[in-house]
Amino acid sequence: MLSSEVKEFIKKSLIKGEVVCLTGAGVSLESGIPVFRGKGGLWERYDPQIYGYPEGLTALFKTTPKRVIDFIVDFYNSILNSKPNPVHRILSLLERQGILKSIITQNIDNLHQESGSRNVIELHGNAYRIRCSECFNKFTLEKERLKEFIRLLKKYRSQRIKLLKILARYFPRCSCGGRFRIDIVLFGENLSESTLLEAYRQLDNCKTLIVLGTSLAVYPAANLPFYAKERGAKIIVINPEITNFSDYCDYQIRAEAGKAMLEIFKCLTIQDHA
Repeated sequence: MLSSEVKEFIKKSLIKGEVVCLTGAGVSLESGIPVFRGKGGLWERYDPQIYGYPEGLTALFKTTPKRVIDFIVDFYNSILNSKPNPVHRILSLLERQGILKSIITQNIDNLHQESGSRNVIELHGNAYRIRCSECFNKFTLEKERLKEFIRLLKKYRSQRIKLLKILARYFPRCSCGGRFRIDIVLFGENLSESTLLEAYRQLDNCKTLIVLGTSLAVYPAANLPFYAKERGAKIIVINPEITNFSDYCDYQIRAEAGKAMLEIFKCLTIQDHA
């Protein structure tokens, strides 16, 4: 799978540290979380022009709340039942060994943190977190509390008044007067400026950027590899398909995230024992 050129680069360069990994939906596939745009993804069953925008969800809830609840239940079922896979665990181990500096992720499933990774920059938020729409105060919800929330939504999915009371219980008013909402960036919403700045800061002194399991179809995340390359970083793209950065990367590995990262880990382990 890995060419001799790629193996040589990994053995000589990655062991020195200053490596950043940019991850996408392909990393969580082995955990049972389908990609939004891929086969079997949510956007095959739900129109993203409605369900991907806050305005669309709000308007639909007023007329047909059951359709919104079905979407929320489907969205959360795969996340709540998922566990970290070998890719998450390898990245966590590389961080502990001082090889991996940080992870910049487009994923919202919290699996990097569950596997033990500490320095994770979440570009698109976190499905286990709520934030105030006014002051941006944030809280993390426990998995069992979210499961309870989903069970109640399923039970009362067609009763709009009951659903409003449930939503008010799990997404209460903040002390500032604002309303809490899920801390996920929907279509048409801006990424957190501080989060995006931190992502760029991580790339300022990055020597190697591993682009893992993302087609780089969504901006501004798609700009990050260009930013890193302009500052002299070598770019490794790992994806079974051609990506929007394939023509610009230094090394391309056409493979699924799990297989590729296992091979990379073996190269580093052999180097470590040499």
